[in-house]
Order: sequence, then C-alpha cells, then structure tokens
Amino acid sequence: MSRNYFKAVAILVGTVLGAGIFAVPYVIQKAGILSILIYFPILLSIQLTLHLFYAEIVLANSEKHRMVGYVGYYFNGFFKKIAFFIALLGKNGTLLAYIILGGLFLHQLLSPRWGGTEFFYTIILFIIETAIVLFGLKMIARAEAFLTVLLVLAIAGLSWRSLGFWNVDNYELINLKNLLLPYGVVFFAIGGQSAIPEICRLLEKEKRKIRSAIIWGTILPVVLIAFFAFLVIGVTGVETSSDVMLGLSTQLDNSMMVPALIFGLLAIVTSYIIISQSLREVYWWDQGIDKNLAWLLAAGVPFLLYLIGIRNLTGVIGLTGAITGGLYGIILIAVYYRVKEAKNSKRRTIFKGNLRKRMAIFLSLAFVLGTILEIWNYFK
Repeated sequence: MSRNYFKAVAILVGTVLGAGIFAVPYVIQKAGILSILIYFPILLSIQLTLHLFYAEIVLANSEKHRMVGYVGYYFNGFFKKIAFFIALLGKNGTLLAYIILGGLFLHQLLSPRWGGTEFFYTIILFIIETAIVLFGLKMIARAEAFLTVLLVLAIAGLSWRSLGFWNVDNYELINLKNLLLPYGVVFFAIGGQSAIPEICRLLEKEKRKIRSAIIWGTILPVVLIAFFAFLVIGVTGVETSSDVMLGLSTQLDNSMMVPALIFGLLAIVTSYIIISQSLREVYWWDQGIDKNLAWLLAAGVPFLLYLIGIRNLTGVIGLTGAITGGLYGIILIAVYYRVKEAKNSKRRTIFKGNLRKRMAIFLSLAFVLGTILEIWNYFK
C-alpha cells in the first residue's frame, strides 16, 4: 500500500475520533450497555454508506467543491442557500465543541506544572491548529497521519492502565426509559464526511484504493469508540460524566489521567484540523471567497462564539448532531441520486450496492425523526 493510502485512512480515522467520542459513554451508560449492540452496527452501516456516496459525488465532478457547491450544481440556488446555512451551523457548532474541549484538556494536562488559566491554553491550542490549516492539505495530511498514530497509542495506553479499575458491576444492561438517548450523539460521533474530499484528492492517482480507504477509515475508529465507551463505563459506572474526563478523574489516579488527557487532546486536534479545512473550503470553493479570508472566517467565527460565552458542551454537541447527522444526510442522498442519474457523469462506482428509492426515503425519514428527537431532547 502507498504512503498516501495510509495518510488517507489516518485522516478519516482522525476526523471520526473527535469530540463526539467523549459524549458517547455518558449516553450509552444512561441507555444501558446493550444499546451499543443496537446503535453502533446500524449507524455504522448508515455512515459508511454516506461516506461512499460522498466519494462518488466528488469523483463525478472535476471541479473542486464541498457539499454546498454540489447542491448548487445539481439543484437551484435556493437549495444551495439552505445547504450553506446547514453547513455553517453544523461545522461552526462542531468547531466550537472542539475549542471548548481542547482548551479544557490542555489546561488539565499542563496547568498542574505550568499554571495558567483554561482560557490561556485554549488560545494557545487554537493558534497551533489554525496555523496547520493555513498551510493546506499536505501539511494537514502529514499532521493527521502523525497525530492519529499517537492517538491510537494513547487509547492503547489508557486502556491498559484502566483495566485494574474495571468492574463488571458498573454495567446496567438496558434502560428502556433512555433507550432513544444515544441516537444523535452516536450518529454525530461516528461521522467523518468532512474528510472524504481530502481522501479523494490524496488518492486521485490511485482511485481504486479510495473505497478501501473509506471502509477501513470508518470501521476502525467506530470500533475504537465502542471499545472506549465500554471501557469507560466499566471504570466509572454511574459516575460517567458528559465530558468523560470528570468521571474518570474520580476513579483514576493522577498518573493515569495523563494518558487519558493526551488521548482526549489528540482526538480534538486531529478532528479540528479537518473540520476547519472543510469549512474553509465551503467559503473558498463554494462561495468564491478569497482563500485567506475563508481561512479567517473558518477559524474566527467559532472562536468568537467561544469568546461571547457559548460553552455548554452537551448542548453544543446535541444540537450540532441534530443538524449535521440528520439534515446533512438527506442532502447527501439527494445529491447522490442526481449524480447517479446524470447522463454525462464520469462516475467511478464507489458504492457497490443499489440504494433503492424506497430505502432512500426510509433513511431520510429516519434522519428527520432523529433530528426532531435531538432538538426535543436539547430543549427538554
């Protein structure tokens, strides 16, 4: 396998292993450990299908776009505006969640030795991340490959150190009252659509490897997320918190919290870089904004939201999951069908199956119901 193949897999793995992973143990604990067997196989299949759809859309077009641009190409300007609005809400909300968590983890990791406020560490991390995005795809691919390897090693180290604190009595099998709670959070946590155009560009000379890279880049992090949730709940039980680290800190000693925080920090950084680049390209490619101004908008807007005090992590992730998980999925399916029906499309078949319209309608309705459910939970 080529170096670019492993970079492509690393980019998708690093994108999926983002802020959502830290909310998954909390909702799984509330719904019962058996909910892992319900949600992960089903939602993994759906997300993998959406990832393959997106790749096929990208390969069918020679011009560089993000999903907003593809909507504008295959539909009219009104639908492009709707897609742009959804993309802004979803991506800015995601980046805001990463900013909140990134500063929190870096502060917890370094402040015992160096001092300083959480706000100070948030600014430092923000500057580093946005600088990487400014230098473009090659810098991102190198950083993602390196950081993803460190991320997997951190997960392995945390898992090994936590085994002595694991207790089977901490698991509740099922809680029917909260059984619907994990839907939006898990769907948000295992999505990696923002990385698909990068994968297609990295492997543009090896197109036959794109499907394999997407499959492995989707499955591997989802397995890690499920394992992470299983492990955390086994350690923290009813003390499992919405940001995970708070619950872990009550059960683990200080030496064990270091690999946990490193893991958390790496997960945030790897995903932030890809999502920020994705939002930059929405401004740049799809809206025709100068690339440097697009970079400033992609970095500045979510940080401004942080500065004005929007820092409720659970609320941000829940509402963002409702937007990106549901509405974005409907848009992607609609564009995929237009690509499939285009007579002059130079499609390379990435999705090997045949998504019938009845199934597409069923998935779209499921996305709508999931969105309504998440919004209801948010305001409730």
